[in-house]
Parts: sequence; structure tokens; C-alpha cells
Amino acid sequence: MNNAVDSTPHSTALLLLIPLLVFAAYWVGMRSTDPYGLFHLSLNRLPSDDPDSLPKTEWLNMGYWKDTEKFPDAAKALAMKLIAAANLKQGGSILDVGHGTGESLILLLSEPTLPKPSHLVGITSLQLHHLRSLQRVQKRQAEQPALQATKVDLHYGDAVYDGVQNDHPLSLESKVSFDSILALDCAHHFNTRQSFLEQSFRKLASGGRIALADICFSSDALKTPRVKLITSMVRVMPAANRISDGDYVASMKNIGYDDVKLEDITADVYPQFIVFLKSRGIIWWFFGCVLQWYTGVGAKFVIVSGRKPI
Repeated sequence: MNNAVDSTPHSTALLLLIPLLVFAAYWVGMRSTDPYGLFHLSLNRLPSDDPDSLPKTEWLNMGYWKDTEKFPDAAKALAMKLIAAANLKQGGSILDVGHGTGESLILLLSEPTLPKPSHLVGITSLQLHHLRSLQRVQKRQAEQPALQATKVDLHYGDAVYDGVQNDHPLSLESKVSFDSILALDCAHHFNTRQSFLEQSFRKLASGGRIALADICFSSDALKTPRVKLITSMVRVMPAANRISDGDYVASMKNIGYDDVKLEDITADVYPQFIVFLKSRGIIWWFFGCVLQWYTGVGAKFVIVSGRKPI
């Protein structure tokens, strides 16, 4: 009887370990050649699209699936929800962090329902994404001269200023301040999120807002070893970024942000995105399983925003 009870944790760990190892082997292989790369393009391709042509969009986020079953629509909906939380202003200055291959940049430039920025700054840590974003934005501005009224500056570098790259948007040497800072489904990767929030606070203009579509956990989940096991094996989140929703809000207030808001949208993100991934082939099926384990141990997908006091 005792042996049966004692073996349960080991059996659970083994069931988790086998598919995780398979996924990790693929993940390591993919990252050794070109981390992230352009793998997300396949997710944007609709059944009606020409399989030999690029998809019409290049979104790289989990999506907000409340009113749609199509990935590009869900991904845009998440971006729009994030932007709404940032409360953009007409003629403002925007920093878009971790923008992938530029779909969110193009949205901020060309979406008719959004206030038009005077200055749009982007930064990504992947050189391929930086170069592709530069090419796509320049092409869009050449095709639509009205969009040239917005000055666009794109940077290649880590989201967190390292004290060396003086042209970094969050560098203290930079004279630019921002009315809005956006982080769409990427801040949980940063090393660390806390450093990013602190640096962003310094670079926000008075009354400016930061908004993040991000991952955190319930406080009860963080008390269990399974969260540490899964997030440690699938190395996409530094340990310092494993925080509860309550600690997330508290940390932003401690930095100095006011009007801090956190909206839990887990129910309209993970379930539908997991179903979508599992329909896209074996590799995506494994990735869907990993996300399913995250949600199973209390992962939450949230929209978080805060303001720099006036």
C-alpha cells in the first residue's frame, strides 16, 4: 500500500518527462540554428491561402479567441486589447518591445481606428526579426505615403538595457521618452521582467502608460513543486519571472506605477490556442501539451497596465 502511494509522484513526473524531452529535443535543435526564426508564419496561413506564398499576416502571440476561431484574427484581437490598455494618444511616442517580424508595428502604423503616433520605436533581440520588420515597415510606408508622417526607429537588442548599448530605447543616455510602452506576449521571457518594468518607468513620460500581455501564476500554484518542474524543463521563463498575479501588481506599485490594472483573460487565450496548436501537426501538438501543463499548474494569461504619475 505504501509503495503504491510513494510511486505516484514518480509516475506523474515520468508522464511529464517523456513528451517534454521529445519537445525539448526539437526546441534545442530549432534554437541552435535560428531561435524562433520564421516558424510562426505557418500559424498565420489560412486554409484558403496559397501554400507557396507568404501568409497575409505574421503574428507571433497566443491570441485572444473570444469571438473568433482563426489565429490571425485572434492574434490581432490580443494586440488590440493590449493597445486599449495602454490608452494611446494622438501624436504620441510608442515603444513596442519584442515585436516579432513587425505585425504589431504595422498595426500601430496603419490601423484606422487607432490614434496615429508621431514616433514609433521597436526593439527585438532576434536579428532576423529586426531585419524583416525593417523591410516590412519600409515597404508599407513606401506603399502608403501617409504613413510616413510617423517616424519609425527599429533597434536590434535585448528588451532590457544592459548598460552598454547606448542607443537602446531604455538607455538613460537616450533623450527619447515614451507616452506608451507595449510588450505583447513576451515579457515573461525577459531577464528580468522586474528590470524591464523599472527601466520602462524611468523612460515613460509623465502620465504615460505601460501595458503587457503576459503570464503569471496563482499564488497557490507557486506553492507546488510542479510549477518549478515544468518551467525549469521548458526553459522559456527565468525563475525570477515566476510570480503570482498579486505580486505582479504589488511589484509595479512598488516601482512607482499608479492606476495599476490586471485583467485575467486566461479563459479566452489558452484553451482555444491549445486546440489550434494541436491541429497543426506533431511539433505544434507537443507545444500545445506544454501550454496545457502550464495552465494545469495555475498559469494565467493577463493584461497588466500601469501609469507613471503626473
